[in-house]
Amino acid sequence: MRYPSAWTSLRYPWVRAELLGYLDELCDPAETAKWLEPDPLGPIIGIDPTFHFFLDDHDFDAGDIGYSLFDEEEVAVITKVKDALEAIHVTNKSGESRYFLNHPLWPSVVKAAETAHSLLSAKGVAIIE
Repeated sequence: MRYPSAWTSLRYPWVRAELLGYLDELCDPAETAKWLEPDPLGPIIGIDPTFHFFLDDHDFDAGDIGYSLFDEEEVAVITKVKDALEAIHVTNKSGESRYFLNHPLWPSVVKAAETAHSLLSAKGVAIIE
């Protein structure tokens, strides 16, 4: 993977690349529709990996500035994504993908992800080689 030169100051550019991938997925209805397809390998696709990434694996708070995020503005837009996901999660502890995609708050997740993706990708995106 090749990272943009703007990312040279980040200690964990691969986390940023993964973050952009998850944001991309949340923004794309064709990608989130795949969450509803049967997966013979188990829960590898669906909302579950997204939740773990945003809510369990990373804080994406001020402590991530210089690691995977550049500034407070990026922290703020990622916080909005996390908050939007959490607002649905509190009503659906089982984590069923169909529930999320059909929830009245789902458009707020998509909008927050679009805003975050736009801001973060302005500093470049990683290239898979």
